[in-house]
Parts: sequence; structure tokens; C-alpha cells
Amino acid sequence: MPSSHSALVTTLCTNVGYRSGINSDVFMLSLVFFMVTIRDAVGVRRANGIQSKVLNGIGKKLNEKGIIDFVPVKEVQGHTPAEVAIGCLLGFFIGLGFCLLK
Repeated sequence: MPSSHSALVTTLCTNVGYRSGINSDVFMLSLVFFMVTIRDAVGVRRANGIQSKVLNGIGKKLNEKGIIDFVPVKEVQGHTPAEVAIGCLLGFFIGLGFCLLK
């Protein structure tokens, strides 16, 4: 259910922020990496999955009418916002737990 990519980058960002401080250059780099990964998980991959489903529907109809020979494209579903949010929460608490275990 939760997004493992979101959990991983959240854990990384939490650990770097805890150990190096939120004003460090490394934290800013990890924060940008976090934002790009979250944007990809929620927006880009989900949009690709919806688009491929629509293309397969159109191709199937055209194939039934004999207009074209259609080979379906792979439908890859992205994460829902809830899956990403739960992954982020899980990653934050795991990262915080590892930081406090020193």
C-alpha cells in the first residue's frame, strides 16, 4: 500500500536534516530529491497510467472495427496521493527512529 520510494526519500531527508541540520547544503539537495521523487510518484506516473488505459481503449475499438492492428501498451499505475502520504509518514518515523537510536 504505501509508496516505498516516498518512504525511502523521506527517511533520507529526515536523517540528513537531523544529522546535518536543515540549513545545510546536503539537506537542501536531499529536499529537492524528495520533492522530485514525490512529484513523480503522484503526478507523472499516475498520469501515464491513465493515458495508457485510454489509449488501450481507443486501440481496442479501432481494432474491433478492423481499422488498425493494435497491440496494447503496458498500463503502469502510479501511486494514489494516500499511498504517497502514508509512505512519507512511514519514512519520517523510520528516519527519526534511526536518528534517535544512535
